[in-house]
Amino acid sequence: MAYLIALAGKGGTGKTSVAALTVRYLTEKRKGPVLAVDADSNACLNEALGISVHTTIGTYEKSPLKR
Repeated sequence: MAYLIALAGKGGTGKTSVAALTVRYLTEKRKGPVLAVDADSNACLNEALGISVHTTIGTYEKSPLKR
């Protein structure tokens, strides 16, 4: 079963921290894939998760899809 979880609120309220904890919980307990999208202009969810970003959605937006 798929779930959609969205976090919103004012700046500095801990949304990134809650998102990172939620992603960690889901990957450890549910043992399934998780797609986490950080739409913040100052995106740092990857840092909170301790992973590096190899590509972004913006990369795909700027380049045409090859078929």
